[in-house]
Parts: sequence; C-alpha cells; structure tokens
Amino acid sequence: MIPEMLLVALTGLLVGSFLNVVVHRVPRRESILYPASHCPACGHTLRPWENIPVLSWLWLRGRCRACGVVIPWRYPALEILAAVLALLVFWRLGWSARLPGALCFAWALLALTWIDLETQLLPDRITKPGILAGLLLNGLGLWWPGIALASPESALLGVLLGYGVLWLLAAGYFYFTQRPGMGGGDLKFLGMIGAWLGWQGMAMTLFIAAIVGGFVATLYLLLGKGRDYAIPFGPYLALGAALMLLWPQEILSAYLRFLGP
Repeated sequence: MIPEMLLVALTGLLVGSFLNVVVHRVPRRESILYPASHCPACGHTLRPWENIPVLSWLWLRGRCRACGVVIPWRYPALEILAAVLALLVFWRLGWSARLPGALCFAWALLALTWIDLETQLLPDRITKPGILAGLLLNGLGLWWPGIALASPESALLGVLLGYGVLWLLAAGYFYFTQRPGMGGGDLKFLGMIGAWLGWQGMAMTLFIAAIVGGFVATLYLLLGKGRDYAIPFGPYLALGAALMLLWPQEILSAYLRFLGP
C-alpha cells in the first residue's frame, strides 16, 4: 500500500504544479500550454530543476533565481494540497475504475476554489468543459458501469437542476434586494458538479454549501466586516462537492437520520 500511496502523492504533486499554471493563466485568458513555465516578473524560463514541486521552491528559498523576486507561497501550497487530495480520493476509492475520473474532478474543484478566492471568478474555460467531461464520463457508464460516478440520467438532471436552482435563487435574491447575489460562474459550477455527481450529489452539495456559507457569513457580520463584504460562493460549493465525492452514502444517511422517520 505504501508504494501505491507514494505514487499517488507524487502524481498529485505533479498535477499541483500544473494547477499553478492553470490558476495563474486561466483568469488572465492566457494559454496554459505556451509559453513554458517562467517567472511572471522577469520572464526567466524555468529549468527542469527549478520546476520540481515543493523542492524547487525550498531550494530557491522562495525567490526567482534570475531576478530574486519572491515566489508566492501559493505554489508549494497548491502542490501539497493536490497531493493530499489525491491521497484522500485514493484512500476512499482504491484502485478502482472510478479513481481517474474522481481525481480529475477533485483537482478541478481545487483549481476553481483557488481561482475564485483570488479573483472571484469561476472561468467558463473550466466549468463548461467540466460539464461536458462529467456527462461524458457518466455516459460511458452505460458500457462500463464501474467508471461512472452517477447514472447518465442523474448526471443530465444534475446539470439542468444545478444551473436552474441557483438561477432561481439568484433571481429571487435580486428581486427582493435589487442586488446580484451570485454570478453566472456559480450557476455553471453547480451544473458541473451535477454533471459529475448526479442530481442527488448536486442537491446535497448545495445544502452543505448553504449551511457552511451561511455560518461563515454570520461570522463575518459578527466581526464587523459589513453587509457589503464580498464572499465568493465557489469554495463552499467545492467543499460540498468534495465531501459528496468522498463520503456520499455517509452524508446522505446522516441527512436522512436528521430528517427523522
């Protein structure tokens, strides 16, 4: 088991390095393939030994080798989080046919969370292909049942309800307050979650996000941040989706027990 976990962790670190490129370039509408990894300050192209996840950052002491500018702590942090997330998914699913799809979904959640926290954007360049990828993965379940995270019908309904439910909530909030409550990115993000986890997973994701988001918003108000303080909703959706990916039956069972007989 230990060699397998090391392999999964190493894969997570490498993917995390790529996610750093995604997080930096996608909101800026830049290509994630060209040019090669480089220092944003001076343009220095990173050598292979300067691009080793975590270790290069430590070796360079968090600074560009060419110009000495500080390399943000986000780079090693995102790499480590991608590895930890990969280990969690592997721990829950093992070497199953669902593992590759679940890992891709989990890493997409991580990238979108970080982008939303930094820019308050959930880019279409990730959510729209994510919807198609989720529908395709679960559609393949018709011929390869072990690969799917939800049934094709549930995935399609998850997209329609995920986008539609948040649209109704956003429209209602705007009607009563004359202020936008959430952006279109949140709607597409929940639709993407529905495409991967199905309508039940999407519904529980929204429930978890609403509870956690409401709790955090209350804390912000108590701390005097004010009603106009912007709190991105994407990270709460990502948290709910990650929990439903890892512990779907346990969460559903707990929810049903909470509702009572």
